[in-house]
Amino acid sequence: MKRWILPFLLTFTFYFESVFVEFLPEKIFGHVWILVPRFLIILLMIMGMNYFRNRTLIYAAVFGLLFDMYYNEIIGVYLVLFPIAVYISAKLMKYIFSNFFTVFLLSMISLSLVETLIYGMNILVLRKHMDFNEFATIRLVPTLILNAIFFFIIYFPFNRFLMNRKKEEMNE
Repeated sequence: MKRWILPFLLTFTFYFESVFVEFLPEKIFGHVWILVPRFLIILLMIMGMNYFRNRTLIYAAVFGLLFDMYYNEIIGVYLVLFPIAVYISAKLMKYIFSNFFTVFLLSMISLSLVETLIYGMNILVLRKHMDFNEFATIRLVPTLILNAIFFFIIYFPFNRFLMNRKKEEMNE
């Protein structure tokens, strides 16, 4: 029963992102900002840094494919980007002292890279028209702020859950 908690939590987060967008106002503080909740990839990056990396990569690939099928016009973008972001963050954590600040900083850098690569794919493949300055001010910075708030709320309980789960699995 306990082994189904983590996949259920990730699936709930996957669906919660789309519901969360519906409750966001169109204008915040008089400005039109594009707030993109990337709660799932935040959880996956925390998992990659503090849990079993290979298992987390499988979760990242599965949810990346689901993300592509559910949200995206191009199949394969998130399928590739989610595992790459998790893998790079997990590998870098082996060389950096792991604490709240470094996990936060690495997650935000990885998230900004994922968002920038998605922006590049939208420009190249889908022929969307948005210059980089507009992307950075209207979408990237608000997205990073929103996901940083989520990170601050979820990190300690989720990290404790992962550590307990990891101990239980190693004892089995």
